[in-house]
Amino acid sequence: MRWIPPIAPQCKINFDGACFPTEGVIGLGAVIRDASSQVHGALAQRIKFSCSATTMEALACHRAMIFAKDEGVMDCIFEGDAKNIIKAILASYSSHPEYGIVISDILKLAGVFSFCNFSHVKRLGNSVAHFLARYSKSRCELQVWRNSILDDIASLVTCDAL
Repeated sequence: MRWIPPIAPQCKINFDGACFPTEGVIGLGAVIRDASSQVHGALAQRIKFSCSATTMEALACHRAMIFAKDEGVMDCIFEGDAKNIIKAILASYSSHPEYGIVISDILKLAGVFSFCNFSHVKRLGNSVAHFLARYSKSRCELQVWRNSILDDIASLVTCDAL
């Protein structure tokens, strides 16, 4: 399934994480798009941190939320490919010993938005965020693109919009 745009005035913020254990880092990626598939912003962040894939995905969601808030996007659908994280958020399950504190922070942060929802998408519908998370591996710690996109992902965004 490919990426599906939100209904205006909402924006969809896709997020993903990538683990690079040999380097001892994780990569977080997020992209903000509107109902006409226009990119409002994109983010790739590398963090020196070692954790499970599930915790990494929760951190990616949390970072995407902070990014959307910082960009002034208040009507949001946060979409990721980690089904267990989306289920935990939707169930308000924050007592997991490994990633519960991150889920708790996500639930608190959700209250900042005018509209905030979470949805699961298969990897194919999350390709831009996935690319950004992997892109962060050998780049500087944080890269942000506002109202533009990285040339390397332009084709992914275009394919999504078809």
